[in-house]
Amino acid sequence: MSNREWNRNADDFILGSRRNQNSCNENNHAETKVSPTKNLVNTTTNVRTIRRVHPTHITNVNKNITRIENFYPVTQSVQNENIVEEYDCGSNLKNPCCKLIKNFKR
Repeated sequence: MSNREWNRNADDFILGSRRNQNSCNENNHAETKVSPTKNLVNTTTNVRTIRRVHPTHITNVNKNITRIENFYPVTQSVQNENIVEEYDCGSNLKNPCCKLIKNFKR
């Protein structure tokens, strides 16, 4: 189909029955120009929710600690002992010959 035939068919489509009516200007033939088809896209968005559950378990531990402390106390004391030794050394101071007479504690 040529462009001219297409335009005539478009005129018939657009004007329909009006073209066949008697008008005052029958000699004036209207030329119809059809623009290229405009394509429109309607987008529908559907939202789908997926819930992912990640469970967690918590164990609470109560610890009771019994602390046993062992002590080993050490005491210290001091005792003073006095020992008295008594000797009989005779009469010679230059050559004493001493013999123990008694030994006792005080």
